[in-house]
Amino acid sequence: MLDQAADYAYAVREMKALAFFVVWFLIAPPGAYGDGCFIPPTAFARVQIPDQRALIHFDQGTETLVIDTSFKGDGTNFAWIVPVPSAPKVETTTTGLFPTLETIFQPNIIHYIPPFYWWAIVVGAFLFSIMRKLRRHESVAGVLLGWLCALFIAGLFLPAFATAGVSALPTGAVNVVERKRLGIYDTAVLSSRDGRALDWLSKNGFAAPTNFLPEIQAYAQEGWFFVANKIRVDVSLSEPAKPTPLALTFKTERPVYPLRLTGIGNETCRIDLYVFGPERAQIPNFAVERCATPLYPRTNDDGLFYWGLGPLRIRHPGLRGLVDQSPVATKLTAQLNSRQMKEDAYITWYPFEEKRLTFYSEHGAVALATNIAVAVLVVALLILYWFARGDGANGPRISRRCVTAVSCSVLFWMAIYLLVPKIPVFVQKRAALMNSQLHQNIPIALELAAEEKGSNFTPDIAWVRVQLGESSIFRSKLGETLDFRPDIHSQTQTNFFTGRLWHEEDSPGNCTVRQTVEGMEYVWCDIDGAEHVAPLFRKREE
Repeated sequence: MLDQAADYAYAVREMKALAFFVVWFLIAPPGAYGDGCFIPPTAFARVQIPDQRALIHFDQGTETLVIDTSFKGDGTNFAWIVPVPSAPKVETTTTGLFPTLETIFQPNIIHYIPPFYWWAIVVGAFLFSIMRKLRRHESVAGVLLGWLCALFIAGLFLPAFATAGVSALPTGAVNVVERKRLGIYDTAVLSSRDGRALDWLSKNGFAAPTNFLPEIQAYAQEGWFFVANKIRVDVSLSEPAKPTPLALTFKTERPVYPLRLTGIGNETCRIDLYVFGPERAQIPNFAVERCATPLYPRTNDDGLFYWGLGPLRIRHPGLRGLVDQSPVATKLTAQLNSRQMKEDAYITWYPFEEKRLTFYSEHGAVALATNIAVAVLVVALLILYWFARGDGANGPRISRRCVTAVSCSVLFWMAIYLLVPKIPVFVQKRAALMNSQLHQNIPIALELAAEEKGSNFTPDIAWVRVQLGESSIFRSKLGETLDFRPDIHSQTQTNFFTGRLWHEEDSPGNCTVRQTVEGMEYVWCDIDGAEHVAPLFRKREE
């Protein structure tokens, strides 16, 4: 009898020591936040640029197709050809359009999860003390009184912790519907019943691959038009500068994204489509990543400001001009092979069904797995303790059961961590606030930099753009020029929504400079891509 009691006591001691060690190992906090009050950081998905991305807006038989483009180096005669089913109107948009879409269409990212495992440990300790008294046939009143006192004292301290139309063409003819210059582009709109548009392009300085000919002939026989674009030879694009996307507006019974030319010479292609239309959009072989009813708030003229992502808000001026009041927005994505790109992607409309993917950051996945695994471990250890003597188990056998429980909890933790969907993220606290404070102070810094040049110096837009360049001395000294918050001093080069350097572009976290009749303006963009305008050098002009 004494040996059994000794074995039991030995097992309980081992159970306590092992449980304490494993629980502490699993839940030791990775760090503390040194703020006056705790503000959970915001996680933004790290954008991975697809091979192609496009915006499609469809309304009453009219489609607007905006395709993102990418060219490098000096002007070239290489032609970028887009087939469309009817004569299009071609216009330029802005370079910030697709970065804005990438930001506002982000999935739901779970990064901060409260550490509920502490509650599991506290409840487990409470139940253990009660069970121990009951096993000894002692009164539990003292235990209950002690826990009530502990909770009362904790309640006193918790608040403190909480605050630290075209005529028919004769066979063989090529009709040049339009040819013009759009920004850095030389653009031509053609139609041809037998596909001789390729010959015309070659003779007029638009170089197109000859293996396009069969598909161009097929499009031509179906009565499609061709929009050919090339970078003007007098233009040089610096790395990583990009031309502005082109918007093609045309009549069509069904909205379509042309794929057949893309499939030539490409084994695979990742494509993201942002579709705005009357209902939920679907395309064969494309997955729906997000579907929502967009909100169209008032512009920021009245100081409207949002602090984070949430509902799909359309506030970027260029985007709003293209899709304003469209009832449903859908993001479609696909990784297509050459066989799947032999047919164009026609959009089919389905009844609206909201969808938004959810992912965890690495930190969020660890926190979720720890919360669940620790709770399971605490329950398992309590059960082992309660039934340890009842089933006649000796000390070594109880120890083996404890080791098994701990091992199973660790495996359970690993399984949860591996199974939850994760995504690379950039984490930033107070992202919207810090973005606002940084860009509100840059015009002041520009004023000071101009004053250092002397009273005879007249700043122009070219000088301002040099100062805002990524390698400029002005930018490197921003933290010294103005009295920023301590947490901004070391991040004056950072786009707080992407983690990369901010640059001149009309997209979230970036800025542009423009000349108006009244003078120069510094324009910075908030988390939705909405513009906030600050006049430049008005005092000097006065």
